[in-house]
Amino acid sequence: MPTRYYNLDFLKVLAAIFITNSHFIPLYKDISPSLATFGVHGNALFFFVSGFLLMMGFEKKKDLFINWYKKKIQRLWPSVFLWSIIAAIIWNTPITWQDLVIADKYWFLQCIAIYYILFYIFGNLNISIMGGGGSKICMQKILFMLSIAVSLLYFYFMPKATGSIFHTNFHFICHFSIMIMGGMTYLYKDKIEITSLWKDCLWTIFWFVLYFIILYIGKGKQDYKYYFQIVGLLPLHLFIFYAYKTASYHWCTTLFQSSRWKWLLLIISNLTLEIYIVQFHIITDKFNFLFPFNTIIVFTLICTAAYILKVITSLFLQFLSPVPFDLKKAININ
Repeated sequence: MPTRYYNLDFLKVLAAIFITNSHFIPLYKDISPSLATFGVHGNALFFFVSGFLLMMGFEKKKDLFINWYKKKIQRLWPSVFLWSIIAAIIWNTPITWQDLVIADKYWFLQCIAIYYILFYIFGNLNISIMGGGGSKICMQKILFMLSIAVSLLYFYFMPKATGSIFHTNFHFICHFSIMIMGGMTYLYKDKIEITSLWKDCLWTIFWFVLYFIILYIGKGKQDYKYYFQIVGLLPLHLFIFYAYKTASYHWCTTLFQSSRWKWLLLIISNLTLEIYIVQFHIITDKFNFLFPFNTIIVFTLICTAAYILKVITSLFLQFLSPVPFDLKKAININ
């Protein structure tokens, strides 16, 4: 049986919750809109998990790029295509060719579609060092440093942002190093020390908080403090790494195997993409009088819509396939 990485499932659950919460401004408008945050960390978690799983796939099976990339795009674009049609029918949302062809409303999908190409190219490379045989991990280390350097250069030359630099086009650049870090973590997974849950948990919290302190100092400034924001890359990367370590202890496996939480967590984990796609049409302030339960209600509605989209997409892809319909496969989200 293939190994199930419950720690990655947990990180995907966090990513789904963080990203959704960052779009909950209408739900927090009567309390404090600043509560709608954590989106940068949610995106970073998803890119890290993607890098980990992509590298694992490269280690197990070698596919031609065109076949490999087609499978990846089939996971992304049909859901966007179908949701655009559904949204047009239910909410009378205009459909444009940009929505259907390049997922214009979803920078995250555009970014990861580009990252897939880069990751395939560099994730399958080995190098030769000083005349000897190089290794994939060495290539990944070099690529990681180069991707950090590109982020620094882009930040230096980009126009000054009025808010957080991580809410600008900088997010197309800065997450590639995190995806590479995910691939490196897979290659190093057996050498990473998992010895103290409390220490790893405290480091996770420390780097999480430090990121917001750094952004608080530099965000919205136009003097020298503005440039301090780029230092936020350090705690962002380290938060992701220590979150991975914290989720690698036995408690996470126990949580996902418990009868009380197993299905809820697996549902959220396996619907991460669909949750991201549907949430913008589902988020509403109609339940604000029930705060803080309005957040749970709206998130439940989002997950329900995400599951429906998942089933419709599966049936749609089966319709295009020569194999017979399999309803059981369509409703299964594992």
